[in-house]
Amino acid sequence: MTLEEARADIDAVDTQMKPLFLKRMECAKKVAEVKAQTGGDVFVLERELSIIEKRAGDVDKEVYDEYVTFLRHLMSVSRRYQYGKLTAMQDAVVDGAAAAAGVDKNAAHTRVEISFTCPAATSDLNLFINMTKLNKIAIDSMNLSTEGGVQKITMTLDGNLKESNMRRLLCQIGKEADDFKILAVK
Repeated sequence: MTLEEARADIDAVDTQMKPLFLKRMECAKKVAEVKAQTGGDVFVLERELSIIEKRAGDVDKEVYDEYVTFLRHLMSVSRRYQYGKLTAMQDAVVDGAAAAAGVDKNAAHTRVEISFTCPAATSDLNLFINMTKLNKIAIDSMNLSTEGGVQKITMTLDGNLKESNMRRLLCQIGKEADDFKILAVK
């Protein structure tokens, strides 16, 4: 097989995946609508781990880790979409964190400093960093330290607490990481 033929096969698979992805986002929208009414959490770790275990159980060891990573990323993208639909949840998480820190969300600012923690053994830091990119939020600076098996992360993000993508990102981090705080706006 030539490189061009192999790439054509990949293109064909990607074309087949597109309608399935769009259908998945349709389903995610319906889930968000139900959660908006019931107040349910978007991220339920036990459910996601169960799904990954069921779906990846029969995958060849050669690509097992890649498949699990694909599933985890797909679920994270789906959650991002749901958080974007759940504006009341965004308000509770973002405005609550700003109020707890004494931060005036209406003050003029172009940067938001946050902190959160993750267990080092099961850290999803890579997904949070990827979510900044998907939300078109630049990381101006980041500090990471690990103590006692816990990653402590501080980030300065370019943007404003009123921007929809910033609110979606902070809501996702706030609901999925531990000890989420808005430290300051600058």
